[in-house]
Amino acid sequence: ANEKKVQDLKAFFRSQKDVAGKTKADIVKEIFKVMPKYSDTPMPPLDEEMLADLAKIPAKLDGEFKHSWGTAEKLYKSEAIDSFGNKYLLGVYETVKEAEKAFDEWNKEYEQAGADVKESLSGWAKQQEAALAEDQDEVDRLRKALEEARR
Repeated sequence: ANEKKVQDLKAFFRSQKDVAGKTKADIVKEIFKVMPKYSDTPMPPLDEEMLADLAKIPAKLDGEFKHSWGTAEKLYKSEAIDSFGNKYLLGVYETVKEAEKAFDEWNKEYEQAGADVKESLSGWAKQQEAALAEDQDEVDRLRKALEEARR
């Protein structure tokens, strides 16, 4: 049953036609023409303001036409899990190579961020040690002054 739905969806996305010069408004009008065949409820009138906005958008946008998410037989997701157990979806790709590349790029950034944090903490620790050493010098001076005052 699920496989049938999957195949139907793929067929739907693959049926997309490249119609030069059409806008999103033209597509909405076509959908509204055929909808009464599939619905007992009458369709409301189309909003002219919405149609005017949609008329500015081409029907086919870059990257939308027959997008692989709707047409591919197989897709690969790239995930990463950090040292705290947080899971990240890096993307969904058409090939294993693309998924691995996305992970490698993420991992490189992740390792660099870890190194940056380590370096930052090291600098902070040195500052704290210097402040403590300065405080210790002050304590030593006070002890010396107290000792001299006792004599």
